[in-house]
Amino acid sequence: MKRDNLVWGLILILVGVGFLLNQFFPSLFGWFSWPWILVVIGGIFFLSSLIGRVGGLMIPALILLGLGGIFLYQTATGNWESWSYIWALMPALAGLGMLIGSLYDREMVPARPVGAIMFVAGLALFAVFGGVFGLDVDILRYWPVLLILLGLVVLVKALRPGK
Repeated sequence: MKRDNLVWGLILILVGVGFLLNQFFPSLFGWFSWPWILVVIGGIFFLSSLIGRVGGLMIPALILLGLGGIFLYQTATGNWESWSYIWALMPALAGLGMLIGSLYDREMVPARPVGAIMFVAGLALFAVFGGVFGLDVDILRYWPVLLILLGLVVLVKALRPGK
């Protein structure tokens, strides 16, 4: 059984079920707004990456999921000015995609250092531009999360069997 056929079969079934449900229960998807399209496409890439063990698909998956989440937040709150600093999360999401993809795809292991740099640089740009353009200062209280993530990376490397 081919994994990619499995993925696409499941995707087609889920999309078909969604459209069929919409035919019979139109109010069921009343909550649906356009950013959900990005979230769904990102989820498809995410599942395809995991099931097919193709780490490169994790990069567009996280970018699309991140964009969908950002636009969901902005449409719900009307805070479109936040784009002046939220854009900096795009390189961070791409870097995180490289890091996660390299955990299960050997071909992506050389991209790990670049992914780490992009992730940290994107978060730093987010903090800088957020400070200048109005990000709530309370979010900066969570900077220790970066230390925790770094510690997890070091711990995973230490627990992996040596060559």
